[in-house]
Amino acid sequence: MIALWCIGVAALLQAYVLYPLSLLLRRTLPAGPAKREDPAAWPTLTLLISAYNEERILRRKLENVTTLDYPRDRLRTIVVSDGSTDGTEAIARAFASGGIELAAFAGRRGKVACLDLVVPRLTSDLVVMSDANSLYEPASLKRLARHFGNPEVGCVCGELLYENPGRLASGEGERAYWGYERRVKRLEGDRGILLGANGAIYAYRRTLFQPVDPRMFCDDVIPIRIRIAGSRVLYEPSARCVEEAVSEQTELRRRRRHASFGMRSMLAMVREALQAGRPLVAYQAISHRILRWFGTIWLLLILAGTLWLPVPFRDVAAWGQGLLYGAALLGFVLDRLGIRVTILYLPYYALALTAAGMAGLANFVLDTDRPFWEPRQ
Repeated sequence: MIALWCIGVAALLQAYVLYPLSLLLRRTLPAGPAKREDPAAWPTLTLLISAYNEERILRRKLENVTTLDYPRDRLRTIVVSDGSTDGTEAIARAFASGGIELAAFAGRRGKVACLDLVVPRLTSDLVVMSDANSLYEPASLKRLARHFGNPEVGCVCGELLYENPGRLASGEGERAYWGYERRVKRLEGDRGILLGANGAIYAYRRTLFQPVDPRMFCDDVIPIRIRIAGSRVLYEPSARCVEEAVSEQTELRRRRRHASFGMRSMLAMVREALQAGRPLVAYQAISHRILRWFGTIWLLLILAGTLWLPVPFRDVAAWGQGLLYGAALLGFVLDRLGIRVTILYLPYYALALTAAGMAGLANFVLDTDRPFWEPRQ
């Protein structure tokens, strides 16, 4: 039983501590491709905005597109509507005079299925993936595109920031999580080995696109396949976009879907990476993603194994877990009573995300997940 405790602790340490430390050690190796200055001629670029029933936010998004600092004769913008049933498509058509195009699909297919049809028809040098609720800073497209003057670069991911005007407790939790995650992404991106991308803002060479299984995450699969093919995947923190924080229920639903689709994606990418002789990619996929989604299992192993630890280690481990779960329970109760105590809410939120990941894995195992998403409202 002590072995179970050791396995649980080792898995969590690898996912959240040792993996980032291994990235720090890679800083002693030769650096990735140098950042390029603005090119004499900017590459042609297609901005794809995936949308399903986004009438609440789409107008603001398209107005944001008109403020982007990128040569208009080099930029094409397409709203990809996955069978929207509200005013999404009417709003997109209203911007046609501003050069906004609409690719509307009848009936729901799923985001990835729509993109599999749209991307192969494009002719631009680069493709930028975006969401309807992601608002870009004006220089973001140029800050992504300038890296592609280096032929080694195949994909560049920007930085997603969360704003929380409604001061949602879940928004504070999400900002804390993303603060940690952004640091990990920067460590990966410094050496051109970024694993996956923020679906809200990343660019890739159109010629490197390969169709993706509709029940996988294209935002994971596209960059990882580009890595496997031998190109660099960078992180550019100065290319920024902002999204508004959402409710706890919406975020947990998204996490369940990420774990379900993500596990299918990562298992496939581990297999493809090993077949292609890219063990580093497989190591990253296991450490950065797969181990995290099994977080509930690791916590249960630690809890069970604690009973068999010798004194005084058993007492220390028991008290530590008691404080963690007690703080989480108190944070949950106070939040439901409308009382905000961030230091107590964060443990609850972290455990809730871990449980949501486990629920998503159950959907994956039972094959009950669907290739659809809902607007983050």
